[in-house]
Amino acid sequence: MSLRPFLPIALICLSAALARSQDTYPGTYLDHIKSVQFHQSGLELTEPVLALGRPGTVTLMFDDMNGEAANYWYELEQVNADWSPGQLNEFEWLEGFNNNRIEQIEYSFSPRATYTHYTLHIPNEQVRIKKSGNYLLKVYDDDRNLAIVRRLLVTEPMVTLRPMTRQAALASKARTHQEIDFAVDLKELEVRNPRQEIRATVVQNGYWQGAVTGIDPFMIRDRILDFDYQDRIVFPGGKEWRFFDTRSLLTRSARIADLRQTRYVTEIDLLPDQTRAYGAYLFDHDSNGKFVIRNNDLGQQQHLSADYTTVRFTYQKPVPYEGAELCLIGAFNDYRCDPEYRMQYSEAEKAYSVSVSLKQGFYNYAYALLPQGAALPDREETEGDWYETENDYLILVYYRPLGERYDRLIAAHQFKAWQ
Repeated sequence: MSLRPFLPIALICLSAALARSQDTYPGTYLDHIKSVQFHQSGLELTEPVLALGRPGTVTLMFDDMNGEAANYWYELEQVNADWSPGQLNEFEWLEGFNNNRIEQIEYSFSPRATYTHYTLHIPNEQVRIKKSGNYLLKVYDDDRNLAIVRRLLVTEPMVTLRPMTRQAALASKARTHQEIDFAVDLKELEVRNPRQEIRATVVQNGYWQGAVTGIDPFMIRDRILDFDYQDRIVFPGGKEWRFFDTRSLLTRSARIADLRQTRYVTEIDLLPDQTRAYGAYLFDHDSNGKFVIRNNDLGQQQHLSADYTTVRFTYQKPVPYEGAELCLIGAFNDYRCDPEYRMQYSEAEKAYSVSVSLKQGFYNYAYALLPQGAALPDREETEGDWYETENDYLILVYYRPLGERYDRLIAAHQFKAWQ
């Protein structure tokens, strides 16, 4: 007999809230799901943004390492600007049916790894979105186990936006941080109370955990909304991301120290890394944390022919960090310090190390510290910050008129700092 009916009401509500918070937190939840990518179709380094009523799709791709043709089902959820549950009914924003099976399934023909590759395009014949705003794309297996959660942005461009990157206003951050200012031209849009009806979000390099949200206009003049704050829309500059290249397994790229191939696996040792916090800033054309899947050795059907390799990362440190764990982060692991990406320290080697299974391609990565009790990793001690670092920024402008029940996304502007 279930004990749930006898639980206190507050405990039941807390349990439901915790379950929902996990159910809506973007990430990958099944260990055998790898290489998840979600972007504008044909543009692997972009954010998943759709323009309402205009041509274009977004694409979700992932691999199931079990290697069998399992069923995966997807559904969309309409949410508010702060990603909390939305108030609209499905029939108000959805044209078609929710909870559909992913139909495009293909089998790998890589030399060593066996996996099943899944591809989904949105919108499609089953699903079309009728209203702008924020959505969560959720993927489940046959047993309703949550496999993947990703953010989807649907915009209806109604205003124009002019961004600007500045050095941080505070002297203590002037050489390490970037400040984002921008102006929104309302054009013909009638907004009665901009300070209550308009909110903005700024995201750096697709790292939503560090986004600045809920920004109201600082000043209003002649139908121009100025978002010109001091020390509010500020981000650590970081350094250019570290990288490695496994697009070919026939030769060693510049960052590979050793490459060993057996019948069953390819093992790769990267050159040892160390902190860059106190070194000079060097510009490099990076992908700002992202990755692409490629197999240059075959050159066809990249996502099916690319092999999986075991990549060993080493971070040299004379003594271990106290009170913090060292993590490997990047878009390939949703910038999360999950256990498989936490590094172990060796007294004999005077270094941290971790081995990770990654598909062939070009990857950006970084090291970060996760202090005890902290919710988010920090790169200040491992990578350092520099105000001139090139970063990708995404500015989102939301509009909810008084009495409306959802947040309309009226602008989504992507740009690079210092360009």
